[in-house]
Amino acid sequence: STKETAFAIYGLTDYLKVSHELAPDYTFEVYLNGAQIASQHVGASDATNAQALVITKKAGDVSNNNQIRIVKHGKGALYVSTAVEYFTAEDNVAAQSSPTLKITREYLRLRVSENEGGKSSWKIEPLTGELRSGDLIVVRLHLEGNRAQYLMIEDPIPAGAEQVAQVSGIYLNYNAGQWTDWYSNREFRDNRTVIFKNYFEGKATFQYAMRVEVPGEFRVAPARAELMYQPTVQANTSNDRLRILDKK
Repeated sequence: STKETAFAIYGLTDYLKVSHELAPDYTFEVYLNGAQIASQHVGASDATNAQALVITKKAGDVSNNNQIRIVKHGKGALYVSTAVEYFTAEDNVAAQSSPTLKITREYLRLRVSENEGGKSSWKIEPLTGELRSGDLIVVRLHLEGNRAQYLMIEDPIPAGAEQVAQVSGIYLNYNAGQWTDWYSNREFRDNRTVIFKNYFEGKATFQYAMRVEVPGEFRVAPARAELMYQPTVQANTSNDRLRILDKK
């Protein structure tokens, strides 16, 4: 967890003072598939600053199997972490899952009504017919997999839509009966919804509401789920399209 990581860093601080790791003097080289693509020197002034090395390659420059090799010359310890990011120009992104994690996404319609006493209630229906500006929809995210800790879900929202935390006096969170499974935290950001769950029992369904505002045809990026401290365990949905008409 984040707290455990912080305590480990505190414990290593005294060790760094006597190990001379704060006074490095070395050069490292980076090779991709046998060809050198970068070289950099690290001195004492760099020891407390993370050195970010960004390498950009087009799809035709790499193959399905690639090897990165790092060679160090000189005095000091070299610590390396790597991350790979990629994007696709394809119109349709396929859903992908790992053996231990799977996520699916669906959109539904949300209707809110009041009874004669003025009490509000909500009802979820299939998303059929036309979708117009001002309509409320529900995003439902269903996850399955092995039990795990510290699960994070990121769900991009379509342009022209805004998440809704409360409607007609009803708070749409896990305290509202049958609305969504329990989560540790939920954040509504400008372009996505992020949900955190400290303990994942192997199956969960999360949902939240949005109001569509701007008419047009929108492509929605896939929803993603991953274990925060094991990011190789991840899954994504396919992308979606929403067509929103102007309000009558």
